[in-house]
Amino acid sequence: MSHDPTSRLERRTAQAYRELAPPPPLTPFVDRFWHAAASENRNFQHYTIIPDGCVDVVYEVLSRQVRCLIFGASSQTRLFQVTPDANYLGIRFRPGMARHVLDIPPDELTDRNLELPKFLGLRPEEVVDAATFFSAQSELLGHALIKTLHQQDVMPTPLDQAIEHVQQEQEIWRVETLADMCGLSLRQVERSVKAAVGLPPKLLMRILRVQAAIMALQRAPQGSLVDLAAALGYSDQAHMNRDFRLLTGSTPAQYRLALIRKAQAKTGT
Repeated sequence: MSHDPTSRLERRTAQAYRELAPPPPLTPFVDRFWHAAASENRNFQHYTIIPDGCVDVVYEVLSRQVRCLIFGASSQTRLFQVTPDANYLGIRFRPGMARHVLDIPPDELTDRNLELPKFLGLRPEEVVDAATFFSAQSELLGHALIKTLHQQDVMPTPLDQAIEHVQQEQEIWRVETLADMCGLSLRQVERSVKAAVGLPPKLLMRILRVQAAIMALQRAPQGSLVDLAAALGYSDQAHMNRDFRLLTGSTPAQYRLALIRKAQAKTGT
């Protein structure tokens, strides 16, 4: 599934943003590898993280100093204090999939970011080489992930597959339907989603639907908001507006206006 190409460390305050799709063996687990350089403009101090259900492992590189950070799933918009002039290399895991390679339970990471001494058995300084940053290091991490998943014989579970199906189809937003797809009771799916993703299933469904709205607005910013709300199964536009504002801090109309202005600035119109 292709998600919003904006990094969780929002692109609006970063330079030289790039991303790479994962190799085929990692596609069920990893959404993307991404790289962003903190702007040389020191007027900003933070990035805004918008909930998407994902977990990111991020390497922060400043000169020869390297940190490995893990960002748990977010239940609400939050801020991350950046290091000016640093480079960031990230792995974004699909919702629930980071648990297969982490020792920390996802529900202990929710709304938190922690520093890791090692990831996949590699110290941060073993991963990052400034001379070959991003493409080579993404390949190194990709190979390490494939090896770890193969050694542990990890396969997507029915819950993993159901969550991915929800994202692809963009029409199944009821927790009851998710439970049916997994063959679980409501109580079981509540526990399973919280353990796998770090979020309650109702909140996860709300987040995934808002992310679907964000993607639709990016594809067609001039489209009808009424039609978008109907296409995503909201009871009305006001319902979509409430969820969107709750999880992003702006309304769909405000978000759309920002997209239009950005496009006009690029073209000089």
